[in-house]
Amino acid sequence: MLDAGAGPGRFTIEIAKLGAQVQVAELSPVQLQLNADRVGASGWEHAVTGRALADICDLSMFADGAFDTLVAFGGPLSYTADHADRALSELCRVTRPGGHVLLSVMSCAGAVRAFLPQLLDEDRRFGAAHGDTIVRTGDLARETNNGHECHMYRWSELARLLNGHGDIVGASASNFVSLQNDEAIEGASDAERERILHWEMELCREPGALDGGTHILAVLTPDRPAGMP
Repeated sequence: MLDAGAGPGRFTIEIAKLGAQVQVAELSPVQLQLNADRVGASGWEHAVTGRALADICDLSMFADGAFDTLVAFGGPLSYTADHADRALSELCRVTRPGGHVLLSVMSCAGAVRAFLPQLLDEDRRFGAAHGDTIVRTGDLARETNNGHECHMYRWSELARLLNGHGDIVGASASNFVSLQNDEAIEGASDAERERILHWEMELCREPGALDGGTHILAVLTPDRPAGMP
């Protein structure tokens, strides 16, 4: 399994716990070292088959169909901005026919919902057009986003992108139910938290909820590339 855009190892560790052997790929040398440190400290380094300094827009060090499953969680596709189509092509290329690409992107609607106070504060600093542009385009600019450029998606936009590369197996919001409900969850009993988790898993898959969490998750079966048996 390839953990693409793996960052400091949050998902690497969870993938390892599921019993998978994990190849880590990450663009930032700092994040790659953090991945090694945190995965090692967690006791799951034995599940890592290798670490590569790699941009998800260029995975040329990996052969076509090299992995049964590819995971790109946490929003690395959002950070490719205008190159998302090329990045998704690479993610699909290195996934074997019949395999799955699991990915998440940042949600425009969910982010506005979650971070409305911050957005209003930014409007006061940068002008009202700032917030209007984010809502209209989903784009966060380097100049107003601490040097980070990224794109937040609506589900309709993400679906169009995915449909150009394969078949969508499933989709879900993340934290649709729990978003902005920290106090209620912290005060809940263990049994109540189990029920909340059940509600989360059920309701996040509803079409009307897909845009409502901070991220949108999707599973894709890639098209078979031309020339691949």
